[in-house]
Amino acid sequence: MLKKITSLFQDNRVFAFLVVFRWASLIPALLTIFSNESLFLPSLLVLLVAAFANGVVSMFHQTINGLVEKFPALLFVDLLFSAGILAVSGGSHSPYYLYALSPLLAGAFFFQLRGALVVSAVFTPLYLFACWYASQGFSDVVVLTTQLAGVWLLPFLFAYPSSLLKSVNQAKENLSAAHRQLEIIHDLTVLLQAAPDLISVQERVLGAVTTELGFSKAVVALVDPAREELGGWLVYPSQENFPQANPLPLKSENGEVVKALLNRNNFVSDHQILIQDSQLNGWLTQYKWFIAPLYLREHPVGILLVEESGFTKERESTLMTVANQAALALGTTILCIDRARRLAVETERNRIARDIHDTVAQSLFGIVYSLDACITMLPQKADDVRNELIELRSLANSAHDEVRRSIFDLWPSALTIELFMADLTNYVSSCCRPQSFSIIFNHHGDFNSLSSGLRRTIYRMAQEALANSARHSGAQSARLCLTIAEQEVYLDISDQGKGFDPSVALSRSQNREHFGLHGIQERARAMGGDCEIISKPNMGTRVMIYLPVTGHKHF
Repeated sequence: MLKKITSLFQDNRVFAFLVVFRWASLIPALLTIFSNESLFLPSLLVLLVAAFANGVVSMFHQTINGLVEKFPALLFVDLLFSAGILAVSGGSHSPYYLYALSPLLAGAFFFQLRGALVVSAVFTPLYLFACWYASQGFSDVVVLTTQLAGVWLLPFLFAYPSSLLKSVNQAKENLSAAHRQLEIIHDLTVLLQAAPDLISVQERVLGAVTTELGFSKAVVALVDPAREELGGWLVYPSQENFPQANPLPLKSENGEVVKALLNRNNFVSDHQILIQDSQLNGWLTQYKWFIAPLYLREHPVGILLVEESGFTKERESTLMTVANQAALALGTTILCIDRARRLAVETERNRIARDIHDTVAQSLFGIVYSLDACITMLPQKADDVRNELIELRSLANSAHDEVRRSIFDLWPSALTIELFMADLTNYVSSCCRPQSFSIIFNHHGDFNSLSSGLRRTIYRMAQEALANSARHSGAQSARLCLTIAEQEVYLDISDQGKGFDPSVALSRSQNREHFGLHGIQERARAMGGDCEIISKPNMGTRVMIYLPVTGHKHF
């Protein structure tokens, strides 16, 4: 029933209903035309004039309907005509009273409560003048008052359901649009699930935007998260003259499109430099685009350009809904590809690292161990052999250390706090053989929450500081305190050894082949942190390192 009532509110049907009402309102005049023979001809003439007006309205109802909606003031002509019919047919006693209400109902139907108020206010003086003209005064005040009440009440009674039905019709249209959006999203989701590769996903997104939403042209470009570049431009429908652009870094100076992507702003192009590629920019500036960044949570996925023709708020809302779904599909695909690529690289690194560890590293360790044994067993008189063996052991030990560093560089993300402590212990033990050297660990915070690069940096710094302590301090142990706060990392390494003059040691470390204390300071400052070395002869050494978690200083 509601659907029938809603469909009745369509303009053409409403106007048809009003036309039927105009014809039906002539029935009282037709029934009274024979009641007074002396007024038969004048009454017949008035009836014919009213019928002629109805005929014109019936024949040209579509044209009149459009004119009334476009120019509401035309209703005044009908109000004036109705008042004239009343004036010449008896005023308040005229059988054309219902006929005179036709333009009032039209105003109420088409323009709701405001229309009812205006037409009633305009018709009231016209009606009073018609009654006064017909009777040369106001003879029957009761009838006049009753009919005036009808002039005001009936339009408002029709205006309220008209307004209500219009709201229902608007709600139906909104519901239909939402249903259409859901259908498009469902179809797009099904298509994307079957897409075999990233280009297929792009093509199906563009197809949904153009074919399903009715836009004439669309372009999409994707972000490469590993390189932080925008590229992979694709247009739909496909065009032979569409240029192939090279990927561009995600920097605002590379055009308004990249700037919009970085700032997450939608905008409509206006012949700006959209992209810093002359051929692609020349092609894009031929059209006017609505440009929408595509994001998956906080991660930029790409950019969508839709030719802006016949663009409305409703179409924009539908487009953004589809764009969000497209961003989800594209972003998921890109992240899967990036994750697979990273996993392949890491797998290969681990394979190489294991190979080195199981072959070269073990062989070098065996050489060092055997040379140690040979040096111990040689008689005192074999000085030349001893010197050669010592030099060979030193060379093999250096090669072993370098291999360990290479292995660690190939393990960027597998370093846990347990491996951190175990590997440092093993490394320091190999540095000070045959003496024993222990490390007292004390750590707070989630080491595994740090990025793999920061974990590797912390390991390198701790490795060098502990190696210096094991080789040169004369102490039998060192203390390592690692504190990980929300924004900062603090690494504190200390021993109770013989100490040194930091100013002298730091100046020498600039010329050392290995990492060195000076290298620790430089690495810390490059990461946005700092390193302080406190030591005095015979008073031990303390290396205090501060690093920001994000790699930037906090003010």
